[in-house]
This record gives sequence, C-alpha cells and structure tokens, in this order.
Amino acid sequence: MVSESCLMISGEMKLITIAAFAVVFTSCDALVGRTQSAGVKGVLKCNGKPAANVKVKLYDDDRGIDADDLMAEGKSDQQGSFELKGHTDEFTTIDPKLNVYHDCEDGLKVSDTFQ
Repeated sequence: MVSESCLMISGEMKLITIAAFAVVFTSCDALVGRTQSAGVKGVLKCNGKPAANVKVKLYDDDRGIDADDLMAEGKSDQQGSFELKGHTDEFTTIDPKLNVYHDCEDGLKVSDTFQ
C-alpha cells in the first residue's frame, strides 16, 4: 500500500527515483558478469590400468584474491573414464583447470592440476 506522502512526490523527484533504479539494475548486471562454460572428458590410468573411482574437479582458475570457482566434480568409472561440464559467471574469460585427486598404488594422496 502506498502512503499519501509518496503520492505527493513531484515530477522531478519521480525522474530521479527512476534514474536511481536504472543505475542499480545496470550495476547489478555488471557485478554478475557473463555465463561461460567448459567441459573435459578423459580416461585415467595408473600403471597402464584403468584408474577407477578417482575424484576429479573442474574449476575456473581465478588469480588474485578471488577464490577459484568449482564448476563441476565427479569420479572416474570402472574403466577410468570421466566427463565433467560446468559453468560460472565471470567478467573476464575463464581459465578452466582440472584437478585430479589420486593415489596411484603408492599410498600417497596427490592432486595433479591440468590447464
């Protein structure tokens, strides 16, 4: 419900209010950036054999103070195959990177990064 005091706004004040909303909507759109997508597909092997159940994560590598954006994650199947697809909103062109978290029969958990 609009109060009577709001209805008494002059034509000049209405113009300023509309201009302020236009600036806010434009600024919010600029803060989001544009949606960009990336995908990766492959087969993981350990000593020539399929590497099953290996965790893989697809990120947008953000340099500086902005944290990397997780776009997708999953695990390889019994044949070592995996496929990830994801998207994120960014101002600049995304820099996709794939992190592979594995233990190739040596007991050491390792994270390899591919860009």
